[in-house]
Amino acid sequence: MKIESLLVDLDGTLLGNNGWILSVDFVARAVAGLRPRLGLRNSLRALIDIKKAFDRPDREFTNDMRVVTLMADKLDVTMEEARQILRAGVFQIFPALSRHFYPIQGAREFLEWARTRYPIVLATNPVWPEEIAHLRLQWAGIDAATFRSITHVRRMKACKPAPEYYTEVLEQEGFQAATTLLIGDDVRMDLPAARIGMPVFIVGKYRRVSPLKLEGMLAPAWRGSYAALREILESGGSFPEHPLMPKLLTGPA
Repeated sequence: MKIESLLVDLDGTLLGNNGWILSVDFVARAVAGLRPRLGLRNSLRALIDIKKAFDRPDREFTNDMRVVTLMADKLDVTMEEARQILRAGVFQIFPALSRHFYPIQGAREFLEWARTRYPIVLATNPVWPEEIAHLRLQWAGIDAATFRSITHVRRMKACKPAPEYYTEVLEQEGFQAATTLLIGDDVRMDLPAARIGMPVFIVGKYRRVSPLKLEGMLAPAWRGSYAALREILESGGSFPEHPLMPKLLTGPA
């Protein structure tokens, strides 16, 4: 298998966080910002509805447009006013969350090696503005110039783990699924890319490289460390044998 381009996830892959503590802090701050306008119950409802909107891919409207429309209706304001309120809230909240994040060991070193060898797209879940992705890259100690582009809320019409997200990225970048490797950390969010024919490598503190299986896979997937992944790519993409490989090599029956 010859890998020609990389999609790299951000959260958990390049930038770690303290999980539920981060979630509680974010929700508390978001509700505090919306509560003067909506009250406590409706503020919580608005956050739930936003998540549901992100969970549904759309063929026409970007993620940003769908959420702005939703909030304009809830707040009874114009689209532009809703956009300004949302952006002000996001840009107020995120800088206060920095203590919850930390760089993933080995990620920056891997990217410094890979950036001169592959076109790399930062395939972060596109629920935030691009500026927030840049901020989180700073927390990870990674130069945003490493990536030829970043998926963000105003660019994409789908979110992970929907197959439409991965298809949309490939179409926008002109990449081929079979020769693009997705590097992520979350089996639930990242592994579904294999269902559209994109090989996947789940990075973590694994002692050896091992294959992963998912119903409906059209491409193989593995898990292993950053060091192992670099070694494999340096060898020309000689990934360990995978149960799906014979079928991929011979084609459909």
